Amino acid sequence: MMSRLPAYLLALVLVFLSSGLVASAATQPDSLKMAALDEKLMEYLTAIRHESFDVQKQECDFLIGSSEDPSVRTAVARKILNSYMESPVMGAEAVAVHLIDKWFSTGAVKLPSEIDLLNARIYADFNRQSLLGCTAPDLQIETFDGEQKTVFPDSSGRYSVLYFYDADCAKCKIQSILIRNLLDAENHPVNFYAVYTGDDRQEWKDYIDGRLMITAEKTSVQHLWDPQVESDYQRKYGVIQTPRMFLVSPEGVIVGRGLDAKALSDMLERVLSDKILNYGGAESVALFDMVFGKDAVPGDKSEVVSVADHIAESTLKKGETDMFRQLMGDLLYYLSSKRQEPFKEGLDHVVDEYILSRPSVWRSQDDSLKIVGMAQVMDDLLSKAAPGTAMPSVKVPGELITFKKDKMTEKALDKIGGKRNYIMFFAEGCNVCAAEKQAMRAMMSDKAASKGVNVFLVNVDEILASRPELASDLFDLFDLTSLPFIIETDSKGIVVRRYISF
Repeated sequence: MMSRLPAYLLALVLVFLSSGLVASAATQPDSLKMAALDEKLMEYLTAIRHESFDVQKQECDFLIGSSEDPSVRTAVARKILNSYMESPVMGAEAVAVHLIDKWFSTGAVKLPSEIDLLNARIYADFNRQSLLGCTAPDLQIETFDGEQKTVFPDSSGRYSVLYFYDADCAKCKIQSILIRNLLDAENHPVNFYAVYTGDDRQEWKDYIDGRLMITAEKTSVQHLWDPQVESDYQRKYGVIQTPRMFLVSPEGVIVGRGLDAKALSDMLERVLSDKILNYGGAESVALFDMVFGKDAVPGDKSEVVSVADHIAESTLKKGETDMFRQLMGDLLYYLSSKRQEPFKEGLDHVVDEYILSRPSVWRSQDDSLKIVGMAQVMDDLLSKAAPGTAMPSVKVPGELITFKKDKMTEKALDKIGGKRNYIMFFAEGCNVCAAEKQAMRAMMSDKAASKGVNVFLVNVDEILASRPELASDLFDLFDLTSLPFIIETDSKGIVVRRYISF
């Protein structure tokens, strides 16, 4: 299941998909609206980047399937496919292959030409066997001495590096020297399979002697080639160009692909030392429920800050990096699921102080997907309407409530008119929203409590349905991922507090 984090961004995309992007007498989507949709699509794809690739596949299928107009569906599907084919994120190829198989190869969505379709199918065929999580394809290949070598499956119980290169490739020359220096310096206990993709034996020998003569004691090195391409390594491992490098686990599973020397170094350091951790499980929730009190809310953020600081003090200061990663990652997930002010403001401290400012700790690809990506999204959300900043002067329809009267009107959010103002964004059918509105009306019915207080209620569902452009602005300006969202401002329109409750 996907977290609720990008839920309202998804809702906004769906509004665009169903809002009639095609002009009445046109065959192509309206260019301005399509540009707006493209922008929101990319925001949404960025927001779900920390999710598993299976979840991303589901979300992409849902978005494409939600496009009722064929021309819009085509444009959306092509945009999503291109974003994954061009993505720098390791493993994103799995989503691209899925989209090609499900939508394009079947004819459900058309590409501009038959050539484009052919290229897409080649992309899928040359990637599907070597995706992250796949069992490394078997490889029967020849050693420098002319013996047949079975590279995979491998029963050594070690990690294996599979490196394809060509002697005439300029980038290969640089990477080969860097890889040699890395392996010699670190002496990692891994199997290194270097596959020459050319057919000139003397050129191959000279290349090994000059750039790939690895002498590390713990590193097992095999130099291989297949001049007749009888092993089908090109298709199995997607070797359309060189260099091409993979990391394979002792169990024979591909855990790294598209690597360069730096990425290989980072991954080997992680897999040979750091543990792969899972975050946000039931046990961690129970732990932090005990720390903060189940169903309780801290008086202010200082309690959250104190817990985070204690975790760092008792782990990092003792060199227990894995314990720090586990506990701080669990805390990140726990706080991200909470909507109350102390948790949210405390989360800001966790993100800034212990995640985004510590790249040396959160250095692995696994960390990038599970922790850093989540932290970056939360950092963006928490930067919106921060205390001490001026409310944006955007006019929004809503219900203005004072002690004397209620009225529907349109107000600039920095000019609500009270000495103390509350702006509440809510959704229909939201039980928490209904409870907050009830508590607010009880407060506003009390003459003393409501003195100088104005409340402005903003129905997000209504704006999404009737004014998607305004909704887009509101999602850019405020964290509306979880409703209700309540902000307190002073008479000058300066944010005093946020994520508050009546």
